[in-house]
Amino acid sequence: MEVKRKYRRWLCVVFAVYLCVFILYVYQFICQSVPDTWKIQAGEETSLDLDFPFSVFSGEEAAVINVDGKRVPDNEITIDIGRPVSMRMWEPGTYQINVRWLGLPIKDVEVSVVEEKKLMPLGVPVGIYIRTQGVMVLGTGPVTDMQGIKNEPAKGVLRSGDYILSVNGEPVESTDQFIQMLKENGTEEVSLEISRDGGSLITAIQPIQTGEEEYKLGIWIRQDTQGIGTVSYVDENGHFGALGHGITDVDTSQIIKIRSGRLYTSNILSIIKGKSGTPGEMVGNINYRTGTVLGSVEENTSEGIFGVISDKSLAYDESKALPVGYKQDVKTGEACIRCCVDGEVKDYTIEIESVDLNSREKNRDMVIRITDQELLSKTNGIIQGMSGSPIMQEGKIIGVVTHVFLNDPSKGYGIFIENMAGNM
Repeated sequence: MEVKRKYRRWLCVVFAVYLCVFILYVYQFICQSVPDTWKIQAGEETSLDLDFPFSVFSGEEAAVINVDGKRVPDNEITIDIGRPVSMRMWEPGTYQINVRWLGLPIKDVEVSVVEEKKLMPLGVPVGIYIRTQGVMVLGTGPVTDMQGIKNEPAKGVLRSGDYILSVNGEPVESTDQFIQMLKENGTEEVSLEISRDGGSLITAIQPIQTGEEEYKLGIWIRQDTQGIGTVSYVDENGHFGALGHGITDVDTSQIIKIRSGRLYTSNILSIIKGKSGTPGEMVGNINYRTGTVLGSVEENTSEGIFGVISDKSLAYDESKALPVGYKQDVKTGEACIRCCVDGEVKDYTIEIESVDLNSREKNRDMVIRITDQELLSKTNGIIQGMSGSPIMQEGKIIGVVTHVFLNDPSKGYGIFIENMAGNM
């Protein structure tokens, strides 16, 4: 009898453990399946099919809401999503929806009801030139003084990714100006205003004289960067978005804080095809001549670069604009991207292989695969310079190409257009 009781207790413990694991799995699955935020176009029917049973949405007053074509009374929004349902909300605004499972609260979802938004997809390659805030510190190192002694004055004071904004209270705008400031300062301790990790600080360093009228702090600095990328879209106000990811410094891998920037016309001279382990590349040049400026760059963020178009050739055209498709509109299956790899902007077919409604990795909301044989023959898939190519599906602009898989150039990631253009 004692053995049987121990056996039953053991079975109860095992069952309890399995039950806890099952509940935890379901909880994590629901949290991952249901996005933290949801955008719905006012008056447009939205289908909810989250693929798990015995779950409900219940929420606050949402002014006017229809579920499966029927009006739902205020404060009585309860939607059984053990099956697909359609929902329509009419009043713009932000509402809180509570997700429950077996009556237990799982998470709160912020639902934003927005007016219709259209963007004109572009897919045009451009030259990008940006200037940093002040001068950017790439790293520190030793310098040799007039007596042949090595010193490292900036060690432990400055670090990679810092931005020097001013010297002795005077703003810094270029590396040449910074060098001249040190020359005029001589060997006296210099006061530096530093931007670091979103904050600012004042620090002081003793320059080292390394030659006649030559003074150094033992730092490597940069003031600008340039490259080729793809403009994704332009809106009715002339604002553009490009790349789908931020411009990072090649040495520090940090997002560059910019002071200003411009878009220029570019010429694609050749294509280096991608292969497993080595990304391909658009090889081209940037036309810095007067009259080739296409627009100004105002922001460099982890979701892309943004600014204002000034050239008429890229101006917004209502007849070419497409409605914005939000994350719940994105489906696995056929879609297309718009890009230019041979001098002509064209649409190429792709397959959306997976969609992550609640991605924890920026710029990786969907996995796409190039299926268009013409594009594959030219590039082998996604190559550097195609970042920013808009993704369209069922007559809507839904996202932007961001990265290529290093082990398979035919595949890559895309960002939802709503995550890229978060101010829509």
